[in-house]
Amino acid sequence: MNQFEKDWNRVKKENRRIDEKTDRRLWQNIEHMTSGRKKKRMLYWAAAVLFPLLGLMFLYQTASPHTGFKNRIVLKTGNEIKTYRLSDGSIITMQPYSKLIMDTNHFGKIERPVEFEGKAFFNIAKDKSRPFRIDAHGFKVQVLGTQFFLDQKSADKRVSLKEGKVKIERRGRITYLLPDETWVSDVSNTEHHYYGHSKVMTFAFNGEHYEKVIRRLEETYHVHIQYPDRYRKEKIQGSFTGNLKEVITIVSYPFNLKTTAISDQQIVLK
Repeated sequence: MNQFEKDWNRVKKENRRIDEKTDRRLWQNIEHMTSGRKKKRMLYWAAAVLFPLLGLMFLYQTASPHTGFKNRIVLKTGNEIKTYRLSDGSIITMQPYSKLIMDTNHFGKIERPVEFEGKAFFNIAKDKSRPFRIDAHGFKVQVLGTQFFLDQKSADKRVSLKEGKVKIERRGRITYLLPDETWVSDVSNTEHHYYGHSKVMTFAFNGEHYEKVIRRLEETYHVHIQYPDRYRKEKIQGSFTGNLKEVITIVSYPFNLKTTAISDQQIVLK
């Protein structure tokens, strides 16, 4: 096991409470792990950028109560979706009734700090020397260059990573996301770390009941899986690697169950 894996496992055992030195080492290792990944362009994200890149900008001279911004540019939306291109080349597609605040005196000089409220898809221009930091009022997100969706508005706060790497800090706890992973802080202030349905994972089961196997998949991929109750106590043995659909198919094969996706969060086996 290399040093990165040792640090990562220690962080998980300690509920992600880490010192600054370890944080920096983990962040550098994550960057190294992901720096060679080929960037993927998804059509629906490209379509989002086709929204007009111009929107209303409001310049304020008063200080922000959260960051002390004195010369502020406020980008916001009404009941429409707008896409803004920032001075560093980053593109922010904001959903209705969202707001992003920048300080014209400091943005891009040493780092790229902003405040954000609402929901938006962020396509952050890569710049290792100037981290992009988002104060989402309750949690903070730090990136170097990446694509992710941030929901600060809903009861369940969410960051879903599409590309690159993200560090999230909330109440002294730090969570790292890699592509196709999601961080959620729910209505009870409990944090969760989920994986996208296409994320390839390895599961090992040593005679566990089928109901326990299904529950493990539900907790990993944040999905509800419905299946015939008569298979609940059947035992599953073996190690399985694949994405959600592949693993469900493998563990359900002895029962001849077929998978039907009702929605992103609901699957039926019958």
